[in-house]
Amino acid sequence: MPLTDRHARFEALVLPHLDRLLAFAARRTITRADAEDAVQDACGRAWLGLDELRDPTRVRAWLYRILRSVLSETEERSERRRQLVSITRLEDAHEELVSSDGDIVFDEVAARLTGEEIHAALEQLPDDFASVVELHDIDGFKYHEIAEIVGVPIGTVMSRISRGRRLLAGAVLAGRSAAKEPGTQERRVARRGGTGSPGGGIR
Repeated sequence: MPLTDRHARFEALVLPHLDRLLAFAARRTITRADAEDAVQDACGRAWLGLDELRDPTRVRAWLYRILRSVLSETEERSERRRQLVSITRLEDAHEELVSSDGDIVFDEVAARLTGEEIHAALEQLPDDFASVVELHDIDGFKYHEIAEIVGVPIGTVMSRISRGRRLLAGAVLAGRSAAKEPGTQERRVARRGGTGSPGGGIR
């Protein structure tokens, strides 16, 4: 198809839907600039894939599929960045825990932590680390069993457990620091609707 004809077809098929695409993206992004970037990316993909559109009457659904794919990929990248920030924060907290004169290394206090404290800390970890720590230290699975459950080599399981424990230690310290803030305990009790009973410790 000649370039001029391609431009004309693109403008006729795609441009009428830009406002609706932008509104769709705006409801799923934080800023208008993010929405505009997503629509621009989607339009770029639509231009490259224009020959794939055999039925012009289906252009609207086709464009929305492209935009949803763009938004999904953007969210995945953002989630990876958030996890990296979280991992860095928790590892920094772990280093503070180990080097602090006022606390003991995590392994020595883990048995005295309540189940509630452990599970609250696990929720802050990326699932790749939280799941193997939980499977090994709480549910008692062996390395080879965890490897089979999560579908990764034993060496990866061992590495994730080691790093996951460091992250967990950091999360525990972060939770303790937050608990010391004025009013934190009262808010926690209020959310539970009363005082809770402590659970078991981590193995």
